[in-house]
Amino acid sequence: MQSLLTEVRLYIYGQMIATSAAPDVSDTAAALGHGVQEVEHAYRTLAEQKALVLRPGTNTVWMVMPFSNMQTAFTVICDSRAYYANCAWDAFGIPAVLERDACIFTTCADCGGVLQRKVACGQLTDARGVVHFALPVRRWWDDVGFT
Repeated sequence: MQSLLTEVRLYIYGQMIATSAAPDVSDTAAALGHGVQEVEHAYRTLAEQKALVLRPGTNTVWMVMPFSNMQTAFTVICDSRAYYANCAWDAFGIPAVLERDACIFTTCADCGGVLQRKVACGQLTDARGVVHFALPVRRWWDDVGFT
């Protein structure tokens, strides 16, 4: 089972990187040559292990950190592809995972103004501003969709 979990997880990450979207269970099953029920079980097990987050009540990937499988307020442009991050923390994680330069766009929670930050050669080029986290790290998984 562990080899299937690794294979499924790597496939999901590969598709997120290549297309900015997570594959559904049937696409993953077909691509990897496994049964749909077997892959559904792998998706649920990966969610239980907090390796990914499924949309509530479904087998659809919602988050595979640092990537979001849905549009969010944190857009990361890297190599002319738009990715979405789950939060500010994850927005900086995307260029780190990809080992690429990136522009990160979001809005200021206080004034609503546009914020842009650039990452080049693994470094934040303009470190102005403050990132606010609504909860301490130890509580993020209490409701990871809120956090």
